[in-house]
Amino acid sequence: MAKIGLNSLFYSKLTEAQDGTPSYDGAKSFGKAVSCSSSISNNSATLYADDTLAESDTSFQSGTVTLGVDDDREATFADVLGHQVTEEGEVISNVNDTAPWVGLGRVVVKMVNNVRYYKTIILNKVKFSEPSDDDNTKGESVEFSTPSIEGTIATLGNGDWKDVKVFATRDEAVAFIQATFASTESTYRVVYDANGGTGSIASETVNAGSSITVAAGTALTAPEGKTFSGWALSSTATEATIEAGSSYTPLGDTTLYAVWVAAQ
Repeated sequence: MAKIGLNSLFYSKLTEAQDGTPSYDGAKSFGKAVSCSSSISNNSATLYADDTLAESDTSFQSGTVTLGVDDDREATFADVLGHQVTEEGEVISNVNDTAPWVGLGRVVVKMVNNVRYYKTIILNKVKFSEPSDDDNTKGESVEFSTPSIEGTIATLGNGDWKDVKVFATRDEAVAFIQATFASTESTYRVVYDANGGTGSIASETVNAGSSITVAAGTALTAPEGKTFSGWALSSTATEATIEAGSSYTPLGDTTLYAVWVAAQ
């Protein structure tokens, strides 16, 4: 098995019941994935009796996860760090802000016997901490730098901390993350993201279990050399998975991203 890709980073705010049962408020995109690494600390205890090893414990204790994304979107980073975002888009950080616990999901692409598979990895309980800034002036050549943010991995009250499942297609993998993070609220908000285009489409509010008629992209202006193809649940999608004008039932607060393809 060879890992050959990473995409579809999602997060969702966590509410945990006393028995450890999690509930989430709908999957939200973290942005385009650049990297994801995790470091796990295990319990390490041994008991010797009668001059031999009688008991040992190497169970999960805690961990850290570091995400590299293409852009430190102000609204997204503020959401996972507990900061205030004004109506004008200004992010206000206060010393008393408290980062919420969130679920974190991603899709890892792997190759087995020349066949692609899509593995979802969901961390059930993560809390992110304030990232450091590292900015440099442009020199004789351009060097790309991307933001990163680190979170602490913890266990739910029932002991669960990670959920992994493998799918044959990326759409199935993304749908699994969406279903895991599905909101239990009575109404959901559907937001349309121009995703590189310009213009805007008003968001919609729908009752849980009800569907909407997906908006057309006529209110958007395509990037140069591109044309509108439809919508997708990920900002990195290259093919539309939700057609304009079709019926769509959200599983929580949802962002639909415009998909742009090369103009013919």
